[in-house]
Amino acid sequence: MKNDKQKKIINGIFIVVTIIAFTFYCFELVVLHFNQTQYPVTGMYESDLYAHIEMALSGWGYSIMAVVFRLLSNLPAFGFYFSIAALLCTLEAFTIALTYVFMRNFLDDAKVAMFLAFVSGFVMPFYLRSVQPYRYIGYQSGSIWHNSTYIVMKFFALLCVVLYLAISNAYKEKMKAWEVVTFAILLAVTTSVKTNFILVFAPVALVFLIIDLILGVPVKRIIFCALTVIPSMAVILFQRYVLFGEETGNGIIIDPLYSVYLRAEQPYFTMILSAAFPVFVLLYNLIFVLSDTIKDFREKRGNLTHRFFLLAWSMWFVGFLELILLRETGQRELDDNFAWGYDFCLFLVFTVSIIYFANNIKSLVKRIKDSKENTGNALAITFTTAYAAAAALMLVYHTYCGIFFFARLTQGVTFFMQ
Repeated sequence: MKNDKQKKIINGIFIVVTIIAFTFYCFELVVLHFNQTQYPVTGMYESDLYAHIEMALSGWGYSIMAVVFRLLSNLPAFGFYFSIAALLCTLEAFTIALTYVFMRNFLDDAKVAMFLAFVSGFVMPFYLRSVQPYRYIGYQSGSIWHNSTYIVMKFFALLCVVLYLAISNAYKEKMKAWEVVTFAILLAVTTSVKTNFILVFAPVALVFLIIDLILGVPVKRIIFCALTVIPSMAVILFQRYVLFGEETGNGIIIDPLYSVYLRAEQPYFTMILSAAFPVFVLLYNLIFVLSDTIKDFREKRGNLTHRFFLLAWSMWFVGFLELILLRETGQRELDDNFAWGYDFCLFLVFTVSIIYFANNIKSLVKRIKDSKENTGNALAITFTTAYAAAAALMLVYHTYCGIFFFARLTQGVTFFMQ
């Protein structure tokens, strides 16, 4: 009875603290984005939002967000800017909420899942001034508050990933047509916001469809899923005409390492530091994941045990290749636009790494309890404890860097901050 009462008190305190923290975060987001609508690129509340609004109201735009801005422009001035800020805040809040719902599929404790969902929304590069003076520029990050199309794309892209996993984890046994149609629509909407997601997702999804065919998923279902990209292809053709038509003078070429050297003084180090925690967790879990994946094929289980892990890291690899090999020419040459897809992939690998790290901790605790009866696991426990401590410190610093960066943004400091 006493323990139940204590649990209720702890849960109550956690809920109250979470609501207060979430409300405060949303309030700061609205204020931040409203201020971003008021300032051109001058260093004060600097962002891409002001330019995105100007381009939309001038009649130009490749993104559906331009249409949204034009519709909202029918409101009075304050209502126009406030509605944009509220929209962006809503989608950022929904992204954290969706991350929490998704994490609950892998984590037993709701409080842990909620806390880690918050963490995944703040993690930023492992900042070292001696490597790169700027906290964001020259690094890569999945947590971005200055680009409106990325903020919107991030939410819808995460929706796509969640729905894709729900479909692909079940479609050997059954497949719901409405889920596949919904996925096709969501993918097209995401693409219409920003093309970068489909550029990193589609190649990996194709490989996974082939793998699932080998694992025994019916051919008709594979083809049905493959057709979901058709609406998005129509969107891409329109965007290609707007961005890279003959009259624009813009293009895409292969130019290895141009983009990573564009703003980073030591790009090899900044790319590693941008994903320090995920890479560390990957190295620890890689043998287990590969072992289980081999068993998936040998035993013809019909599904991939670590599908999300493999999907996230495969997308990261595709995004990495696009970032280091491709660049735009013309007026968009200095915009580093291939980084947006890679940034979302960083968000994914951080999310999956946080999930796996939490489960590593859970396994470690169980090992320690079991070791009281069996002392033969001392070396393995010591090794895992050292890994867990190092990984925890890395995650804490990644999170601190993100919270510090966001706090400075709300004070009007440019995202070029040092």
